[in-house]
Amino acid sequence: MIRRLDVREWVRIALGGLCLATLFALAAPLGWPFELFSHFRPQYAAAALILALLLVLLRRPWPAVLAGLLAVFHALPAMQRTVADEPVAACSGPEFTVITANLQFSNHDTRPFLAWLAAHPADLVVVQEVTTAWAGELSRVATYPHQELLVREDPYGIGVLSRWPLEAIEPEDFAGDGLPSLSGRVAIGGAPLRFLALHTHWPIVPSLARARDESLGAAAELLRSGQGPAVALGDLNLTVYSPEFARLLTASGLRDSMHGAWWRPTWMAGFWPLALRIDHVLVSPAVCVESTEVGPSIGSDHRPVIARLRLAAPVTS
Repeated sequence: MIRRLDVREWVRIALGGLCLATLFALAAPLGWPFELFSHFRPQYAAAALILALLLVLLRRPWPAVLAGLLAVFHALPAMQRTVADEPVAACSGPEFTVITANLQFSNHDTRPFLAWLAAHPADLVVVQEVTTAWAGELSRVATYPHQELLVREDPYGIGVLSRWPLEAIEPEDFAGDGLPSLSGRVAIGGAPLRFLALHTHWPIVPSLARARDESLGAAAELLRSGQGPAVALGDLNLTVYSPEFARLLTASGLRDSMHGAWWRPTWMAGFWPLALRIDHVLVSPAVCVESTEVGPSIGSDHRPVIARLRLAAPVTS
């Protein structure tokens, strides 16, 4: 007969599991599968805090101290990210707003997103998981007369909607696997802004993790090789706690537009154990961030991200 475990034993098992997950997260630079554990640092911090309180109530002081240390360790990266970047000296250029939204190809109710988009107008909108049905609805949105939509019936259709004419727009296949991204330019007050619309693979198996990292590496090289202000946005299937995210920022020269904000999940946001921020707006040093917000549920498993930006300096003729 299987013996029932008491509360002390369950708490001890949970603490052991948390210690193991922490070790795996520390090994994230080794790559898959350890990197998968690095994305859940806020959840680890909350779980460790709960365990610390339970262990105090159970009069287990040393395990409580260990749980408390784990809570601090996992909360520290999130706390550090709430410290805003140093402001750019001159933020007096034209303002513009960008949105990235993963529509979820199996989401057939277009009304929530279209209603939210109408209430939150932007200048440039990047959408992922664009199907034929979604493309038909988006093409009728008169606010965005300039569109480029690469339609697929799987999760990797992608598109760009713009108030401004799209210049030099072309598909990119960064990992050589047929997965499309879109690069191009738009003009803001006479100044060119480069943009890159991305949707990388979900890194649940080693081959997809490698494809995601190859895509991000090639995207970073393209962004670094260009000149002038730039913005990269989309579903990167990557959180800020992964070493791959830091590598992307270093290689591309971009920065996270949501740096300085508390944890704001964009995927599975309504289910705390799995909630992650994997949808990003990244900007070059010549772009100032006025604000970045995560939108409401739009019927997708993702929530949209809207960033209000400004060119660092006015356009000079």
